[in-house]
Amino acid sequence: MSLVMDHKGAGRELFEGRIGMPWSRFRALRRLEGTARSQRELADLMGVDASAMSAIVGDLLQRGLVSRETSPDDGRRKIVAITDAGRQLITDVRETTDVVPPLVAALDAGERRELLRLVDKMRAGADA
Repeated sequence: MSLVMDHKGAGRELFEGRIGMPWSRFRALRRLEGTARSQRELADLMGVDASAMSAIVGDLLQRGLVSRETSPDDGRRKIVAITDAGRQLITDVRETTDVVPPLVAALDAGERRELLRLVDKMRAGADA
């Protein structure tokens, strides 16, 4: 844990420079990848307050990466869904090989593939 936390800033800066938006936006997209969610549910999953979530969703809307509709069951709830452009961004990021945080640069190509496989396995377990 300390290894990741000590080096997360360097990776985040590289990542944000590559995709041209804050990490929080990508985190939100990943949480919408499997299913549309209410804005409140998304805020809870990300551990942010309602105003921060509103800003994140607003930015993603402007970028065309999500849509937001009023819930048919409750007019006060807003349902956020990823768009095709948002899905494409996630795919592009996952296929990116030219942005390597210094911490990962110590691994050769085979080790990076193995790390990716293991991280994907952990991600699947976390989503279950």
